[in-house]
This record gives sequence, structure tokens and C-alpha cells, in this order.
Amino acid sequence: MANILVIDDDPAIRDLLTIHMEDAGHTVTHAVNGQDGIGQAGRSHPDLIILDINMPVMDGTRVLQALRGAPETSKVPVIALSAVGGTQMRDDMHQMGCDGFVDKPINFDVLCGKIKKLLDL
Repeated sequence: MANILVIDDDPAIRDLLTIHMEDAGHTVTHAVNGQDGIGQAGRSHPDLIILDINMPVMDGTRVLQALRGAPETSKVPVIALSAVGGTQMRDDMHQMGCDGFVDKPINFDVLCGKIKKLLDL
């Protein structure tokens, strides 16, 4: 199906996302922080990126800006995850080029629906 890059500092969230994405037939790679995520995105050429907003080293907003600024990742769909959402954050992320937003705790039916829509699966 798709190669999905998960960028999240929480190992439990990475594990849950991996289980659900692999059960849906996707291949999953991981990054433990934003800086690592930018490097992984360049190496793994993902079809879609799931990006946590609140992370150490480099937060999700800075990662998104870097991804959108790099030719090899500028068009890769990004779904942001956050436990502290809100209309303003969603609007800001959308204006920066984020393609979707899912609140934590994650509703995996909602997430999978967004993935299918973005990847035309």
C-alpha cells in the first residue's frame, strides 16, 4: 500500500501507529524527534508523514516548515497529531501546508480515513 513515516517522540504512540498502519497493509518507518524526522523523510521517501506537534529537539511546526521547504518532501502529505489541538493550531498548521489533523488520543478510524483520502486508496 503506502510507505508511512511516523515522527513522534513517544514510543507508545509510535508502536500503536505501527501496529495499526501495518495491519492496514502499510510499511512504517520511524523518527524519534523532528530533526531525525527530516533526515528520515529524505532517506525513506515516504508516501505520507504522520507528525506529532509537541516534541523535543524540533517541534512539529518547524518540521513541517522544513518539509515544505525541501523539494523532495514539499508535496508529501502530512497529517499532524496533537494532544493540545484547537481551532487556531489547526488553522496555523493548514496554512503552513499540513494536509490533515488528528487529535490525541488518536481515533484510528478517523486517522485511517484521512490516510485513505490523501493517498486515494
